[in-house]
Order: sequence, then C-alpha cells, then structure tokens
Amino acid sequence: MPPPNTPEEGLVSAPTTATLALRPITRDLEVTTASPPTAAIPAVDLRALEYESNVDENLICPICRVALVAPVITNCDHVFCQKCLVQAHTLNPVCPVDRQPLLKLSSETRSAPKLIANQLDNLTVRCPNRMRGCDLVVARSLVENHVSRYCDKTLVPCPHPSCDKTIARKDEGKGCLHYEVSCEFCEQAIQKADLETHQDMECLNRKKDCELCGAEYVRSKQEEHTKECPEVEVTCNFAPFGCNHKMSRRHLEEHCARCDYRVVGPVGEQLAELRAEMTTLKEKDRLKDRRIKFLENRGYSAPAATENISSMTSLPAAQETAPYESRDQYFLSLFETMESKVERLSSALTEVEGRHSMMLFNETMPIKDQLTEIRSTLGVLGMHVRWLMNFRLQERGRVLGGGGGASSPSPLPSAAMGAGQESSSDSNLPRRLSDNMREHPPRL
Repeated sequence: MPPPNTPEEGLVSAPTTATLALRPITRDLEVTTASPPTAAIPAVDLRALEYESNVDENLICPICRVALVAPVITNCDHVFCQKCLVQAHTLNPVCPVDRQPLLKLSSETRSAPKLIANQLDNLTVRCPNRMRGCDLVVARSLVENHVSRYCDKTLVPCPHPSCDKTIARKDEGKGCLHYEVSCEFCEQAIQKADLETHQDMECLNRKKDCELCGAEYVRSKQEEHTKECPEVEVTCNFAPFGCNHKMSRRHLEEHCARCDYRVVGPVGEQLAELRAEMTTLKEKDRLKDRRIKFLENRGYSAPAATENISSMTSLPAAQETAPYESRDQYFLSLFETMESKVERLSSALTEVEGRHSMMLFNETMPIKDQLTEIRSTLGVLGMHVRWLMNFRLQERGRVLGGGGGASSPSPLPSAAMGAGQESSSDSNLPRRLSDNMREHPPRL
C-alpha cells in the first residue's frame, strides 16, 4: 500500500474519516521532523564513460588505457592520470614508461598543458544513464552537470522523509513510489518505481508481435512503434491542401511523388508562412494599440534624456484609472508602467556614467601632464649629475697623474694608461683656475 501522501489512482480505496483527520497532522510532522535524505546523487566516474567515437592514442593513459582524467606530466614528458601515477609511484618510484627515477611527485610532476585538457573536455560521451533510457550525447566537460542537474534518469533521493531509497528524477514529483504493484503483462509483484524498467527489460511477456507488420516490439513502447510502423494507415502530406487519400506509411512517399496536390504544396507552404507572419504582425499591432491606449489614458509625455533622475522616476500619485476591459489588461498596463520606469532609470544611469567618465578624464589629464613634466625634469637633472661626476673624475685623475701615479693605484681608467699617454692627456687638458693663481698671484 502506498504512503498516505501519494495515493495511486485505482489502487487505494476512498479515504476514510480517520485518514482525512490524520492528514493535517502528518503534513505538520513532515515539515517539522523531515530529515535530509541519506542517499545522495553519485558522482560520475569519468573512467567508465562510453565515448561516441575512438579516442586519440595520445589522449590515452599508458597505465589504465582509458582517456586521461586529471592529467599530469612528468619531467620526462610523459602524461598520466593523476591517480594512476600516484598508485604506480607507491609501488615503484620510477616513470612507468621509460623507468627513469621519480623521487618526489610534487617536484618532478606538473599539470598537463591546457591544450590537452581542452581536447579531453571536447570528447563526446554518452550519458551514464544510457541503460536507463537516456540517449543524450554531450561533451565530457558537461556530462557531470547533465547527470547531476538535468538528466531525467538520474537516481535521486526519494522525496518521502521516511524512505531512504532512490527514484528517477522524472518521478520525483510523484511522491514515494516504493510500494508493490502488479505488472499488467506478467502479473508479477514489483515496486512502482521499478515497474517501467521491469516492463522494458525484465518482463517475460514484455514483447509482442505487431498485428499489421509482424515486427516484434516492447508492449510498453506501443505508441512509439505505431509512429514508425510501415503498415499504419496515414494521410497524405498534402491533406491540408485538399488531398483526402489514405494509405499505409510505406506507400506514403510513392503517393506524394504522384499526388495531384503536389503542385500546390510549395504555394501552400508559402501561404502558411505568410499566415504565420501575418498573425505575428497582428499580435504586434494589437500590443502597440494597447500601449497607445494606455499612454493616452495615462496622459503624460515621454521625458527628455537630460531630465533629472528624480523627475524621471516621480509620477503623479493620484491619477484617473484607465477604463480597462479586463484584469489582464490592467496588469499589462502596470507592467508597461514599470518597464517605462526601468527604461528611464537606465538612460539616466547611462548619462550619469558618461558624466563621471568625462569628469575623471578631465581630472586625470593635468596629473598626466605634471607627471610628464616631472619625468623630463628628472632626465635633465640626471644629465647634469652625470656631467658633474665625469668632470670630478677627470680632475681626480689629473691630480693623481701629477703626483707620480705609480705610488698609489687609481680606480680610474686614466691610471692604467702609459706614462706617455698620461703626459699627453695632461698637456691637452685645461688648467684649473687655482693653479694659475698659485703661479701668478694677484697684485695689490
């Protein structure tokens, strides 16, 4: 028997007075005492994925022989899965390919290049819930997100607080399905949550021969087989244009090739497109008429772009209510009012951002000019300092050369020159003013 919060139609009798009286109490208990589900959605094992096409040999791990997962590269330029390399290193601290020693993985390995990771993420894989009926093919980088959030076949915790089992995500809104029912094909007792899987794969009487084409199909998939059965009677593709002929699906293509209405088929398709476009234009025209009527009833004009924010957002509080035809039109008018307010605020914010940007630009330009002037001044000062230092070094070299520079070594390049070069350089250099004053003192 199903839990009290999820009665199955046709399997549970009408609720009694006691049951109706207990329902509010049960709902309160569920809200107050509900505990988080113990079963969680299992993580996707990237090693067990089924790939849509063959994987490049360069993206295969040499240890586990599957596509790389969290690839790392060694100093000898070999790429492995991180877990595979760690397990192999615990057994023997060498590279599994060329047997070179690997003493410390932290210092002798690094993450693989981004190019390898991108190639691995772009590999197309089948959904891990393929056995449950999901035929989606996605990139490997998206398979975990698909399974954990969107796949209808993923097993999730049962919504009933007292049930610790799992159900498919597509049945999550149906409540707890862990109660026994009878299979309509084999009359075997099976849980409701597993009934669909049982009828598709395990039931002994799940298959049946089609009465029209004789093909064998699963009983639970009868509607899908009817859409594909070649002997099912269907109408002509040009039935909307006047053809009333009916035939089996396998003769449909042959009939369409010689149908009398095939000439008007393209014209009819163009007419259908024009009708759809006309319907769209009529809907747009109706919305515009409604907005015009709304603006006329409101009685205010659109504000200018340079208007202040306060004046843009402020509207008269007491205004006459427009004679709307229905409640939907009234709510639509409110929505259009809020939309116009948002547009005005957006334009005002854009204008304020432009003003602030211009103010910042005007304030930063003088600062940039001052910085440029300071840099030029520093360059001139540096030139003067270098000239003075060179002049000072030349004077020190002359003093050392005049006193017999052989006694004390000089760090200047002039001290390393020969005696002839020193004499010639000293003779060519101008004499200082102090030397002239010693030889010819001024007369009083």
